[in-house]
Amino acid sequence: MRQVVLTGLYCVTCFIFFNAQSTLLVADEKPKVKRTRFYIASPEGENPKVFFVAENYFNTGSPAFSPDGTKLAFDGWKSQEGESFSNVQIMVVDADGTDFKVLGPGAMPSWSPGGNRIAFSQSSPYGVVIMNADGSNHKMIEAGGWGAQWSPDGRKIAYTVRDGRKANFRIYDLIEETKTDVFPEGESPYSSIYWNSTWSPDSNWLCFLGRNAEDKTFEVATVNVAGMKEGLKVHYKSKASTYQDMAWHPQGDMIVFGSDTQPRKLLKFNPADDKAPEPLKITVDGNINGDISFTPDGQHLLFNARDKK
Repeated sequence: MRQVVLTGLYCVTCFIFFNAQSTLLVADEKPKVKRTRFYIASPEGENPKVFFVAENYFNTGSPAFSPDGTKLAFDGWKSQEGESFSNVQIMVVDADGTDFKVLGPGAMPSWSPGGNRIAFSQSSPYGVVIMNADGSNHKMIEAGGWGAQWSPDGRKIAYTVRDGRKANFRIYDLIEETKTDVFPEGESPYSSIYWNSTWSPDSNWLCFLGRNAEDKTFEVATVNVAGMKEGLKVHYKSKASTYQDMAWHPQGDMIVFGSDTQPRKLLKFNPADDKAPEPLKITVDGNINGDISFTPDGQHLLFNARDKK
C-alpha cells in the first residue's frame, strides 16, 4: 500500500472546509454520502494531516505522486450524485492543492519516470492505455489488460491479463516493444491478480495481491519479473481479501498494504525478512480505505480515509 508536512516541491497541506449542516433529517432526504480525504504522514504513519480533498468527487483513490513530487494523480467519481466505478475519472492536482484538473475517463494512474506520460486502465474500450500527462494522445498498449504500473527505470509497464482460468502478469518492454508473461503458460498459481500492484525500486520485482487457485486464499506476494522461477515469495496469507493497493518504499526495505480486517489498518513488512506484517500506528478522524503512495523522496506516506460521520 504514503514528522512534517511536505515542503518545497512536495506539498503545502491543502484543507477544505465545509459549512455545517443541520443534523435534522426529513423523511424524503437522501442518506448522506461520506467522502474520502487524502492524508499525509511519516512513513510509519505518524502525525497524519489532511493533504487534499477533491471537492466535487466524494470517492477518490489510487494516488500516485509524479517522480519530482510536484503533482498527485488519482482516480475518483461523484458517489454523492449516484456515480459508481463505471464513471471513474483520472485527476491531477499540484502538491500545494492548486491547479486541480480532470484528465478524463480512466483508473489507476501510474506516472512515467520522466513525468510526462501516464499509464492507466480504462473500461471502454477495456484495456491498458498510455497518454500524455495532460490527458492527450491516448495509445492502447493491451486490449484486455488491467492495472498498469510503470517501472521506476522507465523501461517496462506491468499489468494483468487472463491466462485461461488463471491470471498472469504481462511485462511490456517499451524499448524493445516486446511482451513477456511472468508465469509460464498455464502455470500461474493465481485465479485472480488484483489491481494496484507495486514495483520494487530496482524494477526487478512486483508486489501484488493474488487469489490462490488451489485453496482460494488471498496472498500478498512478491515475484521476480524475469519469471517466477527467479523468485516468488508469499508474505501474507488470509481467508478474506486484503485491500487491493500496495506501496513499496523508495529505499526498498518496506512495503505497505491495507489489512483484511475492519476497521482497516495499514500493515508494513520488509520483503527481505520472514517476519509477519506489523500495523502502522495511525490515528485519524475517519476509516482508512487503504489506497496508498509514498512520496518520491520516501519521507512521507499518503493514504486515504473515509469520513466516519
